[in-house]
Amino acid sequence: MTTAIVTAAGAGTRLGELGQRHSKAMVPIAGRPLIDWGLQRLRDAGVERIIVVAHADDAALREFVRSTHRDVAVALQDERRGIADAISRALPLIDDTAYLACACDSLFDADDIATIVARGQSRPGAAIVGVLAMHPGASASRSAVRLDGERVVAIVEKPPPGSMATELVAAPLYWLPRAVDSYLSANTTRSERYVTSALSEYIADGGDVIGVRLRGRIEVTTAEDVAKAARSLNGGG
Repeated sequence: MTTAIVTAAGAGTRLGELGQRHSKAMVPIAGRPLIDWGLQRLRDAGVERIIVVAHADDAALREFVRSTHRDVAVALQDERRGIADAISRALPLIDDTAYLACACDSLFDADDIATIVARGQSRPGAAIVGVLAMHPGASASRSAVRLDGERVVAIVEKPPPGSMATELVAAPLYWLPRAVDSYLSANTTRSERYVTSALSEYIADGGDVIGVRLRGRIEVTTAEDVAKAARSLNGGG
């Protein structure tokens, strides 16, 4: 059985007025909450068990999952301390040797999700990260990735401009073996704990991390992204 952890505790502060009325997971896009689109794509990819990590104050998300996706479990994040911390909140609910993890604000093609799962299942003990080729400078607000073949040799969260010669960035779509658990929950002086930082430390300790190129994603971070996502989901490109 394949388990997916979906981090959905974001406040949506960059969504403007929409973010004042809805959490990021519950922002309406093409007639449905964003989280609903993501859960559908996971199911289309063959994921059998899903855990949504919600912020403790997001009653609307918890009620939506309870009423519309009754087989989906919910874990709570009391304080917004990043995706790595959010994933850690769900780990007590699973006993899998590895699992899929993704963020609700990025919608991936079901075939790409299935590819990440299959690649992880074929490489026991390896972590898998989806990577995207983006425009120069995109890593300033993302995670830069450098590959040697398919092996990730460096992954750096928001590197200084020009410090990494790569067009590849990490997407929030991961296959994580349980060997990564301690890296996700490691103490940090930062207010947020990033999965990419955990994977960088895993690599430094000899862990195996593989990059899989994705065809694309629908990213919903700003109010402008909401309109673009609605057009794409409605078949308008």
